[in-house]
Parts: sequence; structure tokens; C-alpha cells
Amino acid sequence: MANGQGVTVQETVDSHYVNSEGIIHAYPDNRESEYLSESLGLYLEYLLQVEDEKNFAKQAAILKDRFLIEIDGQVFIPWRLYEEANVNALIDDVRIASALKGAAEQFAEPGYIELSQQILSAIEDRQYQGGIAVDYYDWSYQLAGNRLTLSYLIDEMTVLPESFVMLGMEENKIFFPEYYDFDEKRYVKNDEVHMIDQLLIAVNRFDQGHQSSEFENWLVEEWINQGQVAGRYDRETGNPTVDYESLAVYYYLWQYFERIDQKEFAKQVVQRAESLAGEELPGDLHFFDFIHYQMMMDKQ
Repeated sequence: MANGQGVTVQETVDSHYVNSEGIIHAYPDNRESEYLSESLGLYLEYLLQVEDEKNFAKQAAILKDRFLIEIDGQVFIPWRLYEEANVNALIDDVRIASALKGAAEQFAEPGYIELSQQILSAIEDRQYQGGIAVDYYDWSYQLAGNRLTLSYLIDEMTVLPESFVMLGMEENKIFFPEYYDFDEKRYVKNDEVHMIDQLLIAVNRFDQGHQSSEFENWLVEEWINQGQVAGRYDRETGNPTVDYESLAVYYYLWQYFERIDQKEFAKQVVQRAESLAGEELPGDLHFFDFIHYQMMMDKQ
């Protein structure tokens, strides 16, 4: 798909976001910025969405050659490259595995299923607490984490055999807790909330059949009154703690408004994101914001 200047998203990625080996870095034209498994997973998701078989194959090859590390007959994906990283990130691995599974079907490429299963089997063997997948596994200490970040419970998590269901939360609060602590068996809340996390959790809960009326009412009111949503808010007051907006936030806000059948607001969110993105993409956008924006625009 082409962006505003008739240049495809893939061409923008190739000219601004990859190094000489084709590996994605976080900030445009900055090869010193981080090389994250998150970026790879999101790009695979985008390429699958736009049915770009050729570029998907390129990124799958980079995954195999550069990201996959084999230990004791199992594979793991470090959350970042080029620096000592002995832990993976559940959300990135699941997103990658899910994209591979979809591509196996869409592009009739059985090798992708095999790769997907390799990634998932390492999670299933190593990364569980009480029957639930946790945030990470530390391969240097051979130790699974003790918590599950609730925004990690994306749709793609269904590729795993067991999923954590967000029950027992305080329903009369605007904002959700950030994670579940398996040692203390409780939900944990931060004083400052990140809207990407909050919206991801709200979307996940909606998909699990749990509507969150307090959050929904607050969000609709915020949108009507302000015409924008900030990146972070104070948990107690519900006031913004930063003055920036985020294209990735707007991607999840758009998804959420679509789900709760607020089509007009969803349309306004897309317009707000377009005006925020401006004409000159990628500007200085982190890849996370850039690719979420492109995924949203492709679906319009």
C-alpha cells in the first residue's frame, strides 16, 4: 500500500528503517537505535495483512538467520539484537508465531507452520507458571518470569493452548491493573497508566465478552471533550500526565471504538491520526508508531 507520497510502506521501511542486512531498527535513519523482535513481529503482521508474500519471506529468513537462537534443542527469540539479551518477550514471540501460522495458510508455505510451532513449543516447555504463559523466560538463568503483563493478552495469544482470562478485577475503576503477579497472586497497578496498555486490555476484555463500562464511559467523554487522547494518564485523577499523542495509541483507540460500535468516533480517530502523522512520513516516528499507523490506514 502507498502512503501519501505514492511511495509504498515497504519502500519507506527499506529506505529508512533497515540496516544493510535488512534488519529493522527502531528509529528512521538511525542505525544506532534498537533492533527489536517487536519490530519484526509487527512488520510480519503488516506484510501478511497486505498479502506481500515476497517481503514476508525476506523477513522470515531474517528471523531464522538472525533472531532464532538454539539452546538445548529449543529455539528462543531475544527481545533485541546486537546487545546481550538472554530473555524473550511473550507478546513478540506470539505475534511472530501467529503471523507465521497465517502466512503458512495464505501463501501455502508449510515451512512457516514448522517455524511457528518451534517458537510456541519453547514457550510451552519453559515459560509457564501454574498453567499460564508468563512475560518472559530468562535463558541464562533458566528461569521463567513471575508475572503476566495484561496488555500481552492479544488475540494472537489463542495460538497457545491455555490463555489467561482477566477476571476478578475491580470493575468499578476507570483504569485496569498493568499485570498479574503469580508469586503474590494479585493484580498490580501503576500510578501512571499508558494508554496503549489500557486500550489493549480493553480490547482483549471486550473480545473475551467483558465490557468495561467505567473505562468506556471515561474514554468516550475524554474524546468528546478533548478530541484527542494523550499517551499517559494519572490513575487517580484521570488527567493526562504528558502532552504528546501517539499513532499507536490511535490504532488501538480506533480498534476499540469499532468494537463498541462507536463508528463515528472511530472515523474521527483516523482523521486525528492522519493530521498527527502529517505529510512527511516517517518523520522521526518510532517503527512501532509508523507500522501501527500503516496497518490502520490499510484497513480504511
